[in-house]
Amino acid sequence: MWRLTVSTALAHRSRLALTWLAVALGVAFVAGSLVLTDTSGRLLDAQFRTTAAGVDLTVRGAAAFGSAMGVEVQRDPLPADLADRVAAIPGVDRVRPTASGAGQLKVRGQAVLPSGPTMLGSWAEAPFTAYRLRAGHAPHGPDEVVLDAATAREHAVRLGDTITVSATASRQLRVVGLAGIGDDEGLPNTAVVLVDLACAQTLLGLGSGVTSLDVIADPAVAVSDLRTRLATSLGAGYAVTTGQDAAAASAAAAKQSVNYLRLVLLALAAAGLLVGAFLIANTFGIVLSQRTRELALLRAAGATGRQVLASVLGEALLVGVTGAAGGTAAGVGAAYGLRGLARRAGLALPDGPLDVTVRTIIIALAAGTLVTLFAAVGPSRRAALIAPVEAMRLSGPGATPPRRLRSIIGWVVLGLGVVQLVAAAAFHDIAGVAVGAALFLASLVVLGPVLAPALAKGVGRPLTSLGVPGTLARESCVRNPRRTAATAMALALGLSLISFVSVLGSSVKAIGATYQEQITADLVIQSSRNEMLGGLSPEVARRAAGLPEVAVASPIRYGHWLDKGMTGVLTAVDPATLPRVAHVRMTAGTLDALDGNGMVLADKVATERRLRVGDSLPMTFPRDGEQQLRVVGLLDDTSAQALSSSYIISLGTYAKHYSENVDASVLVTLAGGVNPQAARATLGQAIADFPNAEVLNQAEAAAGRAAAIDQVLGLITVLLGFAVLIALLGITNTLALSIVERTREIGLLRAVGMTRRQVRWMIRAEAVLVAAVAVVTGVGIGLGLAAATLMGLSADSPLVVRVPTGQLLAIVGAAVLAGLTAGLLPARRAARLDVLTAIATH
Repeated sequence: MWRLTVSTALAHRSRLALTWLAVALGVAFVAGSLVLTDTSGRLLDAQFRTTAAGVDLTVRGAAAFGSAMGVEVQRDPLPADLADRVAAIPGVDRVRPTASGAGQLKVRGQAVLPSGPTMLGSWAEAPFTAYRLRAGHAPHGPDEVVLDAATAREHAVRLGDTITVSATASRQLRVVGLAGIGDDEGLPNTAVVLVDLACAQTLLGLGSGVTSLDVIADPAVAVSDLRTRLATSLGAGYAVTTGQDAAAASAAAAKQSVNYLRLVLLALAAAGLLVGAFLIANTFGIVLSQRTRELALLRAAGATGRQVLASVLGEALLVGVTGAAGGTAAGVGAAYGLRGLARRAGLALPDGPLDVTVRTIIIALAAGTLVTLFAAVGPSRRAALIAPVEAMRLSGPGATPPRRLRSIIGWVVLGLGVVQLVAAAAFHDIAGVAVGAALFLASLVVLGPVLAPALAKGVGRPLTSLGVPGTLARESCVRNPRRTAATAMALALGLSLISFVSVLGSSVKAIGATYQEQITADLVIQSSRNEMLGGLSPEVARRAAGLPEVAVASPIRYGHWLDKGMTGVLTAVDPATLPRVAHVRMTAGTLDALDGNGMVLADKVATERRLRVGDSLPMTFPRDGEQQLRVVGLLDDTSAQALSSSYIISLGTYAKHYSENVDASVLVTLAGGVNPQAARATLGQAIADFPNAEVLNQAEAAAGRAAAIDQVLGLITVLLGFAVLIALLGITNTLALSIVERTREIGLLRAVGMTRRQVRWMIRAEAVLVAAVAVVTGVGIGLGLAAATLMGLSADSPLVVRVPTGQLLAIVGAAVLAGLTAGLLPARRAARLDVLTAIATH
């Protein structure tokens, strides 16, 4: 039977070719996603592991949580005398104080902004570091620096050159050495700046403190025993971890963005495979319908229904395995493309050779094979039920109407999905929205054959203006509801996701308009890297405030906190200066009351949490764990939206609960009568030695935020385009196969006078009609799910649904044009059929 299965599949290879391609494309997406994210994770692990090589234990300040949203929290500096205390503990061989943190670098007046971080740290000799000098000597004194060889080569820096290095403070330093790590010239996507300990302490604003202590154990003492001894001796105020554990924690924080990327990519890959499943099911359904007589002859010759089922599933297995194998091989190349797209979207992914694991190969092969088999189960079962008497038919069976039970189940699931969506959106339950969306989409798949004829009739009404070709195209879609539904639903799913992303992006960008309406500042100073947790030295705000052209400079900071185990974001402001740079509308309490461990809540959050002025809210901070903050005021939702958070505290309260001492942005209002352009130039000169600080007007700041959103959404939209491409292959494949099925019908139409041109327009119109049905369905689904999702996400931050009409019209136009294109080859084939041969076909 297997030999028959293989020979049958090879005999129908032209009909299954596009199905094979759909499987390969979907699997390539899955394999590429896994290869890319596995590679990025491995490279980050190796990067942090390398920097911790040779260190047995690391001592740092304790923290309630170590990282949030992919960023390690900053810990309190360690006192200067702690190194001596640690060195005196039995079992300690050597101790090295370390000062490290984020820095910025400027070369010949130009900021050096790698896609990853700029790491500023104190120089160390082996075995405390993996860095090795490639040229020059180690840094000594307050004006010397060692740069990683990769950054030096990329920016043409040589020994003796002067560069600007800044963090909390800024200095001009002379390059006295170039360093590498092992055989590499530096770390991927990272600039490394190494100075002596005193210089690092000054640049990072640590005073006499240090960020950590690196400890090497006495060879006669077990590292685990020494760790316990140190933890007991130092107390709960300090965290003692192995060097590799500390490196693993740093790598885990850095890999959070990679993990988010993996989830997004795999979700999009799943969408592509789902669309491919529609194509596979449709193709096997049509092909098996055309082979009804052949399968009936097998039954008449003695084959059982089980053998027919096994034979058809064998064909699906053959297509699935070979398509998955081809897709897995293509996935390695796809990983390079995905990495390039991710970087264009602003994601810092490390460079390095791709990592193809056995797990990736197994998952990719299994995904393609199982999706193909599951999609072919329905057509295979129908094939197994074919009776031997069908061999006597001169033509295949006609289209079957949807079953009554199917309709009942579909309508029930649709009702449940709508109720779940509405309820989840009303209660701001984003997980409930996901459940409702799944039910809703499942119901549409079930009801597809029921809804397709009505949609085809309504949407296809304009086709009657094309005369006979348009009318016949409309009737062809209506009389094959199962086929039309499967083909249209595949494209509708891709279009619904693109519409969903478009509405979501437009609504998020609408916050930028709110920002411009609420923020009255003339200029905004912000980090050119757009770090959420900051990056601007407090010196930037002090210098701005000291200029005669500036009336007020008000810094803004953000922080992460834990809310019942979930990460939240808060905003820290100066209550004295904020009203002079922004419209702040309080609905209860006063902004001045923020000082003294108070907080202001957005109205919507206060309502959701049932909090009023005078109540307390428990918040878990990285430095000191759970604290009770008193609600001293309520803020209008629009004002809170402009401040990017629904939880507002003062800078003084921020300093109590966070170790970070950097600003995210500084809002600047100019003095009366000052020329904005001249003031902007003066301000830029005043902060010129801080490489990452840039001065923008409000329009530029808003445009920068919108551009960052557009980059990410652009990446998602491009990737969703693969799902749409697979769906368009489905339209082409369905029409091509239907022409084989309708050969006699087309021949008769040609015999009674239909021209080749009319035949071509009939097939093209059918393709356009399928695309139009998909557009109506997909855009409608996308709008509804986007609205429900935005309502579900608005529990903490108010969001408004904004529909990008122009963008959606462009999507509609592109989809209809793509449908017309998908019908070109089938139309050409239909028009070239020989009339007499076609009429003679049974």
